[in-house]
Amino acid sequence: MKKIKLILLIIISSISVYAQKNSKTPKLGQTTNEELSMKFYEKDSTARALVLEEKGYIWVDRKNKYDFRTDIYKRVKIFDKSEIDLATIKVNLFGEEKIKFIKAITYNIEDGRTTEIHLLENKIYKKKLSEKWQQVSFTLPNIKEGSVIEYSYSLFSPYFKLDDWNLQANIPKLKSDIVAEIPGNYKYNLRLQAYKTLDRERSYVKRSCILYPGIGEGDCVVYEYGMDDIRAFIKEDFMLSPKNYLAKIIFEPVSFTNLKGVKKTYTQTWEDADKTLRTNFFDGQTSKASFFKKNLPSEILNIIDDKERATSIYNFLQERLVWNNNYWSQNKIRVKQVYQEKSGGVDGINLTLYNALKAANIESYLVALSTRENGTITKLFPSVTDFNYVLVNVIINNESYLLDATEKNLTFGEIPYRCLNGEGRVLDFEKESYWEEIIPKFKTSLRNRIKIQFNESNEAFADITRETKGYYAFNERRKLNSKSEEKYLEDFETKNPDLEVEKFEVISKKDQTVKTSYTVTLPEITTLQKTIRFSPFILDKYKENPFKYNQRHYPIDLGYEWSDSYTIFVSAPDGYQLLKIPLSKNFKIPYNGGEIIYKVQRSGENLKILMDIKLNRNKYNNTEYHNLKKFFQEIINLQDSFIEYSKE
Repeated sequence: MKKIKLILLIIISSISVYAQKNSKTPKLGQTTNEELSMKFYEKDSTARALVLEEKGYIWVDRKNKYDFRTDIYKRVKIFDKSEIDLATIKVNLFGEEKIKFIKAITYNIEDGRTTEIHLLENKIYKKKLSEKWQQVSFTLPNIKEGSVIEYSYSLFSPYFKLDDWNLQANIPKLKSDIVAEIPGNYKYNLRLQAYKTLDRERSYVKRSCILYPGIGEGDCVVYEYGMDDIRAFIKEDFMLSPKNYLAKIIFEPVSFTNLKGVKKTYTQTWEDADKTLRTNFFDGQTSKASFFKKNLPSEILNIIDDKERATSIYNFLQERLVWNNNYWSQNKIRVKQVYQEKSGGVDGINLTLYNALKAANIESYLVALSTRENGTITKLFPSVTDFNYVLVNVIINNESYLLDATEKNLTFGEIPYRCLNGEGRVLDFEKESYWEEIIPKFKTSLRNRIKIQFNESNEAFADITRETKGYYAFNERRKLNSKSEEKYLEDFETKNPDLEVEKFEVISKKDQTVKTSYTVTLPEITTLQKTIRFSPFILDKYKENPFKYNQRHYPIDLGYEWSDSYTIFVSAPDGYQLLKIPLSKNFKIPYNGGEIIYKVQRSGENLKILMDIKLNRNKYNNTEYHNLKKFFQEIINLQDSFIEYSKE
């Protein structure tokens, strides 16, 4: 999201390294001999590093253009050389943000004595990341196992939005504290997101905390928060963004009153947020239908059927426009420019789609949302800063379709996996906007039909028909469209080393279903042996359990429900009889969480094996983790079962 700027005065400054002028965090030199002698962290012996102490202090510095200033102090113990990268500090700065007063020291014990090496000014580097972003970095010297690093700096920002204070990180912390000294003319909603309660928490009014020349002194509200013994955050598979779970203090901007008494409200109601989205983040580009009435191909606009006309517009723009991999544009969005230059970010492309559909008289709405990696949206306080993505919602014959024209291999009504992150806000600029769950319109499924037989040369072969829908079909369509047939089959045989493809055909890939057929040989299975033993699951077999650990801290979010189906026919080779066949079995996850149906049917020496696997929910609590783990282990065990034939 673009940052909200509060313009007070123009800032002219540079990176500087010298005394911590007026810093409200501890001075360097707090490292103790006990810290240098630490060999491990008693509460987590696996920790390879430990934050000994960190403090932040947010305040308005009248000696620095009345910018918001955040003083940072941090001290870290390095136990293992694998964490030496912690000695490289990178600070990303947006727009006119500045960093000053950088100081850093590395402490070691060498020959029984404590040594200190200070950071030199010429070891601080600055680079441009993009038009709006730059990065300042520095690396503390002489880092080794056992080192303690200590550093501090001050950030200056003319922007009203304050960064969250992350209490938790990927290494444990002994202590983390934040103090925010907010003048009375600034209003924020502060909230805690954490897995445990704070150890320190208080707020109070500080009188005469700031002086405005020619006006007088002003009071501040001071917020103090602290937490001790904070466990390391370990990212787990199949989870939403770590932002949803990291312990932190969140500052939500509400309003600012300037020295003339004029009040600027940022997010008072969701209606205000809707207006901000339309004006600031969509840059007034929601009313450009007239341009597209003139520029879209007339043969598309003249299609009578609404669904067919909307689909044709979607396909036309999906083919014409190239996504530049950005979500929100840093510069002003201009849909005319996106259309003419045939390239843009998600916002530009889907705003173009929205206006084009409006030009074709298709009922359409923009949907603002947050992607899976960006974190979920809080509804506690109206805010636009959580949003980082936009889709288009069309209504045709009372049926809703979510659209995204950025991905070439999506079909009409499909959306990228990255968008499956709870609710989005459907923006109705004429009536009232509302929240709606972002869910896939089409079910995700795999259906394999496999016939295993033996030819006259005693060699096993199989005819396979493979049918995918939903996200399985999207992935398959992407592979088929991005590779030559030779490369596709090469990758197929690499993934399935026991198969050799003799014949391949793409039956369908344009609609929601991708259907392919294969004839393969199975070199490892022949009738040259007296006994033949093999698994009938020769394709799309689960080889390892995706849930490997003994415990789970956070919810499981798969994004979507799915089902896999296998119908396998095995014809006995001439002169052989069945000795061993798998046993039928069913397995269910409680509360309709999922189901495995495994049936083995025998007809003479031939077999028919049916296996249906269904996960009926996309979300599972961490308390259900062991059920899911057992579910996948059951799949692996069943698919590892063997058929055994013996020659008469």
